[in-house]
Amino acid sequence: MLTSFWYILAALLFAAYAFIHYLILRGLGRLSYTTNPELLSVSIIVAARNEEESIGRCLHALVKQNYPKDLYEIIIVNDRSTDATAEIVMSMRKKFPFIKLIGIERLSPDLPPKKFALDEGIRNAKNDVLIFTDADSYPPQQWLREMVKAFTPEVGVVAGYSPFEWKATASFEHRWGDRFLRYEELKNTICAAAGVGLKSAYMCTGRNFAYRRAVFTEVGGFTKIKQSLSGDDDLFIQVVQRDTEWEIRYMTSVDSVVVTEPPVTLEEFVSQRRRHFSAGKYYPRRMKLIFAAAHAFNAIALFTLIIFPLYGVFICACKLGIDWFVMYRGTRMFGNRELLPLFAPLELMFVLYNLIIGPLGYLGRFEWKGTRS
Repeated sequence: MLTSFWYILAALLFAAYAFIHYLILRGLGRLSYTTNPELLSVSIIVAARNEEESIGRCLHALVKQNYPKDLYEIIIVNDRSTDATAEIVMSMRKKFPFIKLIGIERLSPDLPPKKFALDEGIRNAKNDVLIFTDADSYPPQQWLREMVKAFTPEVGVVAGYSPFEWKATASFEHRWGDRFLRYEELKNTICAAAGVGLKSAYMCTGRNFAYRRAVFTEVGGFTKIKQSLSGDDDLFIQVVQRDTEWEIRYMTSVDSVVVTEPPVTLEEFVSQRRRHFSAGKYYPRRMKLIFAAAHAFNAIALFTLIIFPLYGVFICACKLGIDWFVMYRGTRMFGNRELLPLFAPLELMFVLYNLIIGPLGYLGRFEWKGTRS
């Protein structure tokens, strides 16, 4: 009786898993769109807290954009930094006067720190199109042109891919760590892009993100999502999708990709991911059910492999076949083909990571840059 129940449960969850990935493929196939030939005036906004090691490189990438200098400004919001972040920005500003520095000395009583910093940057921006990246991220020279091309009149939000920078380290564990970070980010990107294609945008990354000031005003800024320490990107795009008629675009061109620094230590990685997962508490019920079904199937597949090996091998083989096909399609759009030969062990790491780290985002408290959730 138990065996039959287990088989039926595994089959039902597999059917749900297969259907979810069918929707992902369908969404990816709907990402084509027209482009805007005009060069728009834009404001790049970067929130920085104790970023002296990376802000210089970030600024050099931003000032070297292949875009008319009179059509964009760079706003660095120095969020209570205690290091040399402000001094580095001011030094760069002497040579590039279109760099602005805004200082924050206190916490907001209403908004979480990151959202408050971004809100201050938006208030001080002079242009309608607002483009965001992080202080430890490095856009390519054509980035602004690519992002602006997506802003046809009906488009209010544009999101893009932001993989972790590849570190050619010698240690075995760091090489696998870097590969896993790139694999995990690529899987998230594939799903996020598919959501946009299905007109059900639910996820993006704030280090490669843009929207019109009119969109920010229409949804009331961050007021609807201020309950979460994170979520200035994914929760915001959900509000736009739900409450406005603006269209959303997801970029797939190579020139729109923004690389970012990976976490240095395991502790930093876990803390970062707990913060990301914590925003999931505020996702719509429909999305929570989809995630629950996918993760439940992954857990059942692993346990079936242990309890009923023959059936487990069949279930896992079917799962990996679906995952590989979606990943292959994703690498054709976003690159990272070098990950495909390592697909099986990376997917196993991804499943275990979600089953172990994922629940931690819903439990207990965590710290991010000196602020506790």
